[in-house]
Amino acid sequence: MTVRWITPLLGTAPGSEIAEISDAVIVDVRNFVDRAGNLPDSIAPKLIAGSNALREGRKTVICCDHGISRSNAFAAGILALFGGISVNEALHKVINTTGESEIRPDVLAAVRRALSDMQAAKTKEGSERWLLTGGSGALGRLIQRTVPSDLELLAPSRTELDLLAGSMSLSLYAETHNVSRILHFASPRVGNTNRAMGEALTMLRTALEAARYLSVPVIIPSRWNVFAGYYDTLIASETTPARPDDILGETKFLCESLALAWESQKFASVTVLRSGLVFGDEIAPHFMRGFIRKARSGELLMTHSYANGSPALDLMASDDWARAFWSLARSGLTGLFQAGGGDLLSTRQIAEMAVAAEGRGCQIEELRVEGKAANVKLDFTKLRDAVGWSPSRPSFEALGSFLSHARTVKLFP
Repeated sequence: MTVRWITPLLGTAPGSEIAEISDAVIVDVRNFVDRAGNLPDSIAPKLIAGSNALREGRKTVICCDHGISRSNAFAAGILALFGGISVNEALHKVINTTGESEIRPDVLAAVRRALSDMQAAKTKEGSERWLLTGGSGALGRLIQRTVPSDLELLAPSRTELDLLAGSMSLSLYAETHNVSRILHFASPRVGNTNRAMGEALTMLRTALEAARYLSVPVIIPSRWNVFAGYYDTLIASETTPARPDDILGETKFLCESLALAWESQKFASVTVLRSGLVFGDEIAPHFMRGFIRKARSGELLMTHSYANGSPALDLMASDDWARAFWSLARSGLTGLFQAGGGDLLSTRQIAEMAVAAEGRGCQIEELRVEGKAANVKLDFTKLRDAVGWSPSRPSFEALGSFLSHARTVKLFP
């Protein structure tokens, strides 16, 4: 008889030899297929039976036809469940003790999914643990400031998790900490270079691979810039064809396309929130910060004027963006959704409001630029119908309040 013992109580063996095994609990997994297709709901009872037997101090033997693939995959799952360790750690122990490395990855993936589903069911009524990448960015910090009290949010630094180095470190981190959702907000520090485009796609694919590996959903942000090639006024919905105009817009378009391709092929559960420019709290687009600083010091403010006038932007307050994000993230919905401020404000209007808020009476001049500007308003009907979200107030009113606050507390010195 050949029982390969992984621990003094847990072993694997060929099914043909189980008749010779006495005084042991037999977990027979021969009815499962040695390829993709095993269902987590069917796997879970086997894992629980094996774990319970070990807790009772009974010898437990897992068997399949040859004692090679399925038995060892299930043994790794049972050892992980019983010992409270990661599947990777359990798998290493199984391989090292049995000498068997020919374990089918799709069988092991199904075991992982079963364990993940069991963990999700266990924590459903308690506090969930979500993982945020890019926590040092503006939106990442906003997410951390507004996280609901019943969620635990992990936000490892760039040095703790290098998303450009492959998905294994992210997968191990998320698995070790029992993460149930990934919020992928990491991006290159400089976003408008060819290198940044490649890095953004690499980091996104790292997050998608980890989400697929662990069977957890992933949420990513996007921006209105995917429509910047429409040189006129446009009300864009989720079905409007993208038309980017620069590296940033192209990067966002490619990231959206990759994420939604994974979602459509059921590789991972993916949600994309595309939004206008966000302002409020400590957040403001670069040009708006410049307006505030110059208005405060009494300098000349310069705006651009195109053939179709001053560029108009879809701005949304940070508290509205946070409400949209958390409503969508907690809904469990997947696919592409949009959020915006509900109207457009020209850069000239924004400059005038900054000057009025600071009360310095400085001058505003326009620089003529060839061509036309893209004035894009994002239609948020789909998001409103799905989760009941809409802006809490007009963007003009929200911006006025923010500019007054910026003056009072001297934001962006």
